[in-house]
Amino acid sequence: MQKPLAHPFTITVALNKPLRDTFSWAIGQPGEVRRQSRTTYATFEEARLAGKSALDEMIAAWQRKAVHSAAA
Repeated sequence: MQKPLAHPFTITVALNKPLRDTFSWAIGQPGEVRRQSRTTYATFEEARLAGKSALDEMIAAWQRKAVHSAAA
């Protein structure tokens, strides 16, 4: 059985500097930001959960592409 490939994405959840007391998330790959939150969140946990949901979608799409490429 093959070990699943590690996805290439990283997620960052951070306090917004311009809008104090709010948080946002960003998902990147080496050298680029691929997706970021368009809204701000009142807590770190809210931002983390929203970012995790977006990350899960990106990982699923990446896995489908990897499986399709391997099958070709």
